[in-house]
Amino acid sequence: MSLQFTPVAAFAAFGAALVLFVWLATGVWVNFDARARGSAHPAVWGVFAPLSGIVLFYYLLWWRRGRPREWPPDRAERATAIVVVAGLGGLVAGNLVSPPDPTSQLTVWPIAFACCLPVAYWLVRTRFDAAEAESAGQRKERNPPKP
Repeated sequence: MSLQFTPVAAFAAFGAALVLFVWLATGVWVNFDARARGSAHPAVWGVFAPLSGIVLFYYLLWWRRGRPREWPPDRAERATAIVVVAGLGGLVAGNLVSPPDPTSQLTVWPIAFACCLPVAYWLVRTRFDAAEAESAGQRKERNPPKP
């Protein structure tokens, strides 16, 4: 029996590569965010957060709280956040509309990912712009102008 190369297999391979790309982007975003929040070891967070969902949820729901950003997000951090949000949104949407077999989910997920990109862009832009305005307000309070 020979291995046949079909369009479905090619699209499933593309979906698997996209999963790895989003997984890597998750680690990069956590690393950027942990560094901006003053972590002593942001690379450790960046490596272990995507490897374990428990560590990722711990980071997102507990560790980040109460630690303000020391500087606003840059363009690379925004781009990785957009990829992560679109990837997770595409994963949820793809699982809702595709049959439960992995090949179908890997073929639907890239399409769902592409559809989620504009929404992710809007969410990240709205969230980061609000965070920048808040941190700018805090900087003004800490350093009032001299009369």
